[in-house]
Amino acid sequence: MLRKVALLLAAILAIATLDVAAAADSVTINLDALNASGVSGTAVLTATGNQTQVVLTVTGEPAGASEPAHIHTGQCGATLGGVKYPLKNVESGTSTTVVDATLASIETGGFAINVHESAANITKYVACGNIPAMAAAAAAPALPKTGGFPMTAVVLAAGTLLGAGYAHRRRSTTSH
Repeated sequence: MLRKVALLLAAILAIATLDVAAAADSVTINLDALNASGVSGTAVLTATGNQTQVVLTVTGEPAGASEPAHIHTGQCGATLGGVKYPLKNVESGTSTTVVDATLASIETGGFAINVHESAANITKYVACGNIPAMAAAAAAPALPKTGGFPMTAVVLAAGTLLGAGYAHRRRSTTSH
């Protein structure tokens, strides 16, 4: 029975660890159609350590098209600047690229994702979305948490209580 308790505790700890790991920092950006292109979609930026994975998903792309995409400096419209990070071309509606920059360094409010019509017509933009500045609370240094209990303490307390309950039950059943 002690082995079952240990397995239960291990499972609880594994679930708690997975829950923390699953809370990856990410942001979803809408890509709005430009120049009557009919191309729109989303970009999901996910922190992966010192890099950022950028996944574009668009609809309205012409069949067989290969549309260049980039993270540009500035914002969509008149302030859009040069290419900061090239992305893989959008083909069949998708593009996945890992950019050599942290998500926090991209979430400054000074970048946008732009999709171009084609390499031959690179100056025609078909979709754009602004990468927002990181929320002020998220950008602030981490403050000590108040209230609640650390998950490790909860798991240890649960294990202690289960073990004590098992020992008590075992003594009760063997004494009769």
